[in-house]
Amino acid sequence: MKLTQTLAIALTISSSLMFTSPQAEPISNKIPEREQTITTVKKLASAEVARLKEIETKPELKRRHINTNWISATFFVGTAKLVDVANVPDVLAFNMETAQRFNYAHQGHGAPVHLINADDQAIGDLYQAIYLRTGLPGVLMPLQQRLDYTLPYLSLEPAPKKLVWWWCDSLFMAPPVLTRMSAITGDAKYIDAMDKQFWRVYERLYDKDVNLFARDERFIERRSANGKKIFWSRGQGWVVAGLARILEAMPENYPSRPQYVKLFQEMMASIAKLQQPDGLWRASLLDLEAYPEPETSGTAFFTYALAFGINHGLLERDKYLPQVLKGWAGLNNYILPSGILGQVQSAGDQPVPTKRETTALYASGAFILAGLEIANLNQPITKLPLPLPKPPKPEYHASDIPPSPLPANPTPEQVREDQRRNAEKQAVKDLMFDPWVDYSQP
Repeated sequence: MKLTQTLAIALTISSSLMFTSPQAEPISNKIPEREQTITTVKKLASAEVARLKEIETKPELKRRHINTNWISATFFVGTAKLVDVANVPDVLAFNMETAQRFNYAHQGHGAPVHLINADDQAIGDLYQAIYLRTGLPGVLMPLQQRLDYTLPYLSLEPAPKKLVWWWCDSLFMAPPVLTRMSAITGDAKYIDAMDKQFWRVYERLYDKDVNLFARDERFIERRSANGKKIFWSRGQGWVVAGLARILEAMPENYPSRPQYVKLFQEMMASIAKLQQPDGLWRASLLDLEAYPEPETSGTAFFTYALAFGINHGLLERDKYLPQVLKGWAGLNNYILPSGILGQVQSAGDQPVPTKRETTALYASGAFILAGLEIANLNQPITKLPLPLPKPPKPEYHASDIPPSPLPANPTPEQVREDQRRNAEKQAVKDLMFDPWVDYSQP
């Protein structure tokens, strides 16, 4: 018996060592320079965009194609923040072009079950960011219509037997979008409905013994082959990253805000204890023997949430900073030659083995979020909620078609033709009714 136990322990240790990056750099206690971190994040985002441009865009669910599903949306959650703090023209253009290509719309087939699907609403974060950048109301309308349809179901009374957000991943997908929609519109109906459904999910899926969420109700009683409770790393990552994004936009005086802060703090305390010496977490948080190899998507979300908590005064800096730095160093050891983060668990709903060469858009999005918070670790604490930028009032352009440039040495006829075209465009613009203009004024 003792021999068997010794052998099992030896195999577990050797497995863990086998999955350590051969190029792993020693973990430093020094916070990386801000510009160095931003550069790392920009390189990854640009590498991902370059790869995506080579792939044909598909409207249906294709996990290797860019679209409006949750996989792509998570990448855009990161890139939408990146372009606000760094000059990355290729990434900004890709954000704008993709949103325009899909007409600011959503995944799904129009059936009610799709209309209320949190996964399909996650892309709303990108549309909100574009609205705040451009002020164009049409950017926000499809999202607002989708959310307005969803609200009554989130707060049904009495509470139905089934949850609208029945899986813990959903707490990243829809709640931050609803919270920010209230901040944008000034209408509390979005955050109030979010709040009602969020705590219903909490009551059904949260395990108060370990301060972690079951992925869904199938996993409350389910156990691993080793007899352990199954708490999926990325599942917890979805939740804590979602909490961070909710708190980013939630009013300071919102009645249940202290509950969100408390939940965030107790989850992060539990998660931090489960970090491994290489700085990464494993796919099954409480069963290291089942999946001894590192997993980067959960790690990226945890690193983001830890750094976010420090930067905004929610977590003790001295206690958690070493774990943030270990997590960031560990993640950087799994950047592939392509410039994209590897060792990612594929899309799923529970722990499975991971491979070094596996990448995913959601992991890239989480890495970007983490990097942007790492870049701020040397800054003073920023109070929440973060102020929203005031959307500009755009001018209407009579034509989306840019004018043809005149030749270097235009002929008189070419000059006259150019003047004629411009005059026609101005005449058309003068005929158009603009809802932003007050025509009652002389």
